[in-house]
Order: sequence, then structure tokens, then C-alpha cells
Amino acid sequence: MAVLRSRKYSQLDDSEILKLYAYEPRGENLHFLHIEIEQRNLEAQAIGVIDDNRKKARHSILYYLFYFGMFVFFLFRFGGDFI
Repeated sequence: MAVLRSRKYSQLDDSEILKLYAYEPRGENLHFLHIEIEQRNLEAQAIGVIDDNRKKARHSILYYLFYFGMFVFFLFRFGGDFI
């Protein structure tokens, strides 16, 4: 069965395809990126790109400790007003 490929994505090189896929596109763009990734055998790299992108989106432990500390200071300062 013949696969309909997008002219826009077929002209890009592999690194540009993976870069676009990292932004997690939706709809038609996602469909044609999947076709290009499948045709070029980039499945393993695409999974790696998505995993790296999701790891960067998380906060570090220091972020949560800072806001926990701010909450504790808030309780010490204003906690007596609510009891």
C-alpha cells in the first residue's frame, strides 16, 4: 500500500524532523511526522527525543523544597491568626 507523504516534511533532514517531533505536534502535523519517522527508520531516536523533552519539563527537588519552606514560614507567621 502506498503511503502519502508530505512534501514539506520530505524535504527536511532527519535532525529537523526529530526537532519538530520534540514539540509534540497534534493533528495533521503529527500524522505526517509519524509517516516520515517510519519511512526514515527514526523510531528509536524519536522515542529518545520525547523522553529527553519530558525529563526537562520536571522540576528539581530544590524547587519543591523552596515552596515547602515558604509554606512553613507562612504557617509560623500567620498560623496563629487562624487558630
